[in-house]
Order: sequence, then structure tokens, then C-alpha cells
Amino acid sequence: MCRMIVACGKFSVAEVMNAARIMAAGETGKHDGLIKQHTHGWGCLWVSNGQIRVLRGGDSFIEACSAIELLDADIDFLAVHVRHATLRKNRGVEFSHPLRRESGGTCWYMMHNGYLPTVYPHLGLSASQFDSAEYLEYIVGPIEPTGLGKDYLMSKLIQLAPGGSSGNFFLMTLDRAWVWQWFAEDTSCPEYFTLRHFKGEKVEYISSEIIPSLGDELEWRPMKNGELYEFDLKGVKGGRA
Repeated sequence: MCRMIVACGKFSVAEVMNAARIMAAGETGKHDGLIKQHTHGWGCLWVSNGQIRVLRGGDSFIEACSAIELLDADIDFLAVHVRHATLRKNRGVEFSHPLRRESGGTCWYMMHNGYLPTVYPHLGLSASQFDSAEYLEYIVGPIEPTGLGKDYLMSKLIQLAPGGSSGNFFLMTLDRAWVWQWFAEDTSCPEYFTLRHFKGEKVEYISSEIIPSLGDELEWRPMKNGELYEFDLKGVKGGRA
């Protein structure tokens, strides 16, 4: 299980990084989940001068944050992910998000919050090794970016056997980014999986938790289960799909 935040537009990189740090530490964890701290690795993805850049670590973001420097001066899209590994065997920098996969000439990056251990049969595997990587392959393997939509995502998720918790993701290519919220209706912690969206005059944030330092608490709206939100990274503007 994880916490994650995306910022698009004009924002302070330091403030977004600190938002991820305080979520990792459980300082804003006013939710119904049992997990408060997320200390099993981290990852940052940002867009600068028309290029995607990625930085990952296998340690706790709480301690690592102060030493991380994103040296690009012109960053208009930033996503940060901090992990609590569901399975002990899936700890380490090699399991840190964003995960990367090339498919059909497109390079995809995913940050996932949730646990989907029943994807593997759809990939012809005999057992699950790392559910998030399997989820990424399952979603993007057969599709072009123009085909990614709510109906497509729901059709993929309803095919999965029970046993998973959430398919929430940030999915990114060089030109576009998608935020998808989906969690099992019978989950015991819907607040934990509900993403929050803040839209200001020059910036948008979508975060696992409300971050008061980034925007008035009353202006963060909860995303709906089954909602897909899309950012045009060429124009750096968001829009509902």
C-alpha cells in the first residue's frame, strides 16, 4: 500500500516533496487504513524540457527527502510515490515506483497504490511475483495511449478474480498522464484509497491525502470510485476524461 501525489502547473517542488514526506510519516493520515507510515522505498517522476526523468530509492523517504535534489529548474509536472510493501519479499529499490514498461513503441511509467494479486493468470503466469508490475503489463500491453479510457480500464478490472484491494494509479507517458481511482466496493478502508483533487488557478494536485499546506482543506474534492482524470503534458493542463 502506498501514498502518492502529482502536481501539474506552477508549484514549489520543495513543497510537493514535503507533502510526500509527511504522508510517508503518517502526519496527515486522517483515514480509515491501518497503515500510517510508508517507509519501504520511494520514487519521483518529473517532466522538464520535454523529457521524463526518474529517481528512485529503496530506503525510507522520511529520511531520504532532505538529501534529494531535482536539479532541473523548469519542472511543470511532478509525481512522488512512497511505499509500504504488502509482501516483505517485494522490498528494495527494484520494486520502487514508478515502474517502467515499453509497449507498442510507447514508454509507460506507473505508480500504483493497492494490491492486485490475481492479475497473473491473465499474463499466462503460474504465480504472482510482483503484483504492481503485473498490473502495468496487464493494462498497457495490448493498448495504444489513445485507447486508454474508463470503459477499457473497467473492462480489465472486472475480469480479475476477487482478492485485490485497489487499482489506483498514476500512469504516464511523455505526452500524457492519467490518474485512475478504483477500489473494491467491499473494502474496509475506502477513505484510505480515495484520492483528493485540488485545482487552483495555476496548479493542480491529486494526492492520496489532503495536504493543507498546498491548498485550503475545503477545496480538495474526493475523486469518485471509477473516475479517470487526464493531464495533457504537452500543454500542461488537466481535464476529466
